[in-house]
Amino acid sequence: MHYGDILKLAPFVILLLAFGLFGCLGIGDTSGSGGGTSFGESSGRAAPSMAPSPVSGVAANDGQYITKSGYISIKVPEGTLKAKFEDMQAKLKSGGAELGDITYNEYSDRKTYSLSVKVVPDRFESMLTTLQGVGEVKDLSVNLEDVTKQYTDLDTRIRNKEIELKRLQDLYDKAGNVSDLLSVERELGRVETELELLKQEKDSLTARIQKSTINITLYVETPATQQFTVSLEGLAGLFFGAMAAAIMLIIGAAGFLIPLIAMLALLWFIYKKTRPKPKLGK
Repeated sequence: MHYGDILKLAPFVILLLAFGLFGCLGIGDTSGSGGGTSFGESSGRAAPSMAPSPVSGVAANDGQYITKSGYISIKVPEGTLKAKFEDMQAKLKSGGAELGDITYNEYSDRKTYSLSVKVVPDRFESMLTTLQGVGEVKDLSVNLEDVTKQYTDLDTRIRNKEIELKRLQDLYDKAGNVSDLLSVERELGRVETELELLKQEKDSLTARIQKSTINITLYVETPATQQFTVSLEGLAGLFFGAMAAAIMLIIGAAGFLIPLIAMLALLWFIYKKTRPKPKLGK
């Protein structure tokens, strides 16, 4: 091949080399940018926060621990209080509620039944709906509290105390003299007490999470005529009581004063009889 032919082919060769070079660069950019993007995303993404450690018997809702409590006051028609209360008890028991202590009180303007029930959180709302059908709802309040932080903090503190207790037990086993034994014993007692208190606090919180509380007041209003009659009876009792006390006081005073007056009259009579008569002047 002559030199002139080579010069004629040179532009084509340069063009082919340019396409090959740009193609290599394009592939390199594609793989590089893909790898760079993936690395940037993985390194730039914040680490997910750890969910509360699962504990037997406690259900977390999306990693949250919620306590529920409520209060409801229900008015029922006159003459139906006992029947309504018994019907309400039956509905609560059939719904799986645990009934607490029941109190009955009578006031000047009403008669009331009060009780506290515990239900699983999933039935809390349905139980309130059932109670609203018992009578006329006069007061209703619901309180929801997120105790996730409190629960996880207790969990962490308990684990730390258990680790501390294990280390102290190891030190106690390795103590070489009485002084060291006594020092470690004191620390063991302190840590065991603190651990027990933390566990009791966690158990109490766990119970509030596992079972929601509803305080219920069922009452009937006392008619105004009955209130007035009771008031008159009370006033009559006070009046007759006061009259009886006054009569007893008069009788007691008379029993003391009559002998005294009689004695004074007798002394006056004797004095009058024995007193010398004055002599008349001549």
